[in-house]
Amino acid sequence: SWRKKELTLFKSRIDIAEEERLNSEIRAGIVMLYSHWEGFVKNSTSYYLFYVKQLKLNYSDLSPCLLTLSLKTKLLEFNNNSSHEEQLKFVDFVQNDLNQRAFWNLEKAVDTKSNLNSKVLQNILSVVGISFNDFELKSNLIDEKLVKNRNTIAHGNYLSFSKEDYSILHAEIVGMINNIFNQITNLDVLKKYKNSA
Repeated sequence: SWRKKELTLFKSRIDIAEEERLNSEIRAGIVMLYSHWEGFVKNSTSYYLFYVKQLKLNYSDLSPCLLTLSLKTKLLEFNNNSSHEEQLKFVDFVQNDLNQRAFWNLEKAVDTKSNLNSKVLQNILSVVGISFNDFELKSNLIDEKLVKNRNTIAHGNYLSFSKEDYSILHAEIVGMINNIFNQITNLDVLKKYKNSA
């Protein structure tokens, strides 16, 4: 809610900005939109993964996406030593030890790559079990209108952006934030973190 409140305050500043300040306000607004977009996606998905981890489920209890995440963590442990014997230990683990408590590295589970474009978003949503379908048609908006323009501003280049275009971008980003919030809430309510088999 604090993110949406701050974004609303920025939009209000843009709505009343005088002509000589308008472009500067919009540029700052785009950077702020991107910051809250990346921050929300990273924090909300990370908190969700932390929450599920605290449920102390076994590997065999996890949904496919979370089992993949936890097995990837386990595989990296075994992969550090590339001997065949060590790799056999991983296979043995998969065949015999999935009734152990699941584990994954929270620090590495969600990586926005400091550039949360549509491909990075798709990967993050896949990790927690959210379909990318709702966001697929917004890929161009994310990549071109948000990320590319934020990068243009961050690298000190000039950008001209209309008040109307900013209003559309603002509404779309806040809408996607709400969508992700609702989907994460549904993952918990419907216990989608669990294996349905």
